[in-house]
Amino acid sequence: MSYSLLRRLSLGSFFSLVSAFILLWLLIHISVQYLIYDYIYNRLTHDSETLLAASIKNPQHIENNFTNIANVYQQPFSGHYYEINIFKKNKSKSKSTKIQNKVTQKKPQSSIVKIPQKFRSRSLWDQNLVYKKQQKKQQNNQQIRLKTIGPMQQPLLLLVSHYYDNGYEITIAVAEDVTAINEAITQFKIKFSVAVIFILIILLSMQMWGLKKGLTPLRQLQQDLKNLEKGKITHLDTYVPIELNSLVKEINQLHSALDVKLSRHRNALADLAHALKKPLTVLQLLSKDEQLIHLPNIKATLTKQTEITNQLIHRILNKARLAGKVKASSVFDFKTDLTELIDTLNMMYQQRNITIMVNCADNLSTTFDREDLLELLGNLLDNAFKWAKSTVIVTINQQQDFSINVEDDGNGIPTDKLPYIPQRGLRLDETVAGHGLGLGIVDDIIEHYEGSINYQTSPQLGGLRVSISLPLK
Repeated sequence: MSYSLLRRLSLGSFFSLVSAFILLWLLIHISVQYLIYDYIYNRLTHDSETLLAASIKNPQHIENNFTNIANVYQQPFSGHYYEINIFKKNKSKSKSTKIQNKVTQKKPQSSIVKIPQKFRSRSLWDQNLVYKKQQKKQQNNQQIRLKTIGPMQQPLLLLVSHYYDNGYEITIAVAEDVTAINEAITQFKIKFSVAVIFILIILLSMQMWGLKKGLTPLRQLQQDLKNLEKGKITHLDTYVPIELNSLVKEINQLHSALDVKLSRHRNALADLAHALKKPLTVLQLLSKDEQLIHLPNIKATLTKQTEITNQLIHRILNKARLAGKVKASSVFDFKTDLTELIDTLNMMYQQRNITIMVNCADNLSTTFDREDLLELLGNLLDNAFKWAKSTVIVTINQQQDFSINVEDDGNGIPTDKLPYIPQRGLRLDETVAGHGLGLGIVDDIIEHYEGSINYQTSPQLGGLRVSISLPLK
């Protein structure tokens, strides 16, 4: 199962960038709100300390101490509010306590009486700040930060401070409306989000461009491999990144070794064919010697075995010669090789005046070995020329598969005998010269390329039609 390296790298980079930007977005959103609220609480702390100073300045006339507080607290529902609760501790002695202390000769104990006083800013307009009162005793100068709802149902930041001074317990609650601030924060978040998305898109685009640029050597290597397979080049370009250098060298060495091995193999087969040609010719001459006239059985056996040996040699040599899936350094050129093949056949059968029509695209190219296609087309066309009366049609197409159709206007072959055509040595008509090996060799080539062949009657010319399909990959 194959996968895309570019897609994997792109997805990994995409998720990394998106995750980083989401974390950054969350951090900025939380930090901005925290910093602004912290600034407001610090300002409320300052106001709380100002109110504390006013509270202890003149405890006897405490109401007059708040008149000089900022005007924003004097305007009704201004969004700035405070509420002060003061408890004064008074020591009083009861008669029973005095008598008891006198009898027990103990020092008199003081009882604490709390006298509550509450002061509100005019901005509250006689309403109270709503917040949860602490039941347990608070430490001096302790502050509690809260969020609550104001008199106009607006969101407030509330700071509650507890103080103890000169027998007074003072609780000061200061609040500020944050409606406008929340709206500003929301607008900032929207604009920041849009900016983040825009920057993220730009970075992703740059990253994709960088990945494609970085993978350019791989695409070039892929194209070079295709050209090497088609025989357009003899080796891969070694000017590649360091990471690909070893791979390219190994491929070049492997291709050179295969090319040398295939050439050596073919040369050996050619030498073998020439070596066997002479003794086989001698055996054929011996089978025709006049001295064997009186030995008809020996002559017939010698003739038959010579023919069988000849067929066997042709079969083995042609089958072993096939390049198959091992691509050689040269590929079939339809413009040149096919033309030369047809010219050769026209010369061989010039007395029969055969007309051949070729339907083939000008820019057709394949990765099949040149020798294999020459053998394939040579046997198909030779068979068609032998049996045709006047016309042979060749149609070559390349779409999903590479297809070859060769048909002639000969007498054709009966339907019941079509399955026997590929059998080697079988000649359905003894009146035509040959060994019966042509279509058998074609079958060997198709088998090597994992293709298919079909024999049928030509609907256009009435003779035999041979249809071949070879997979491109």
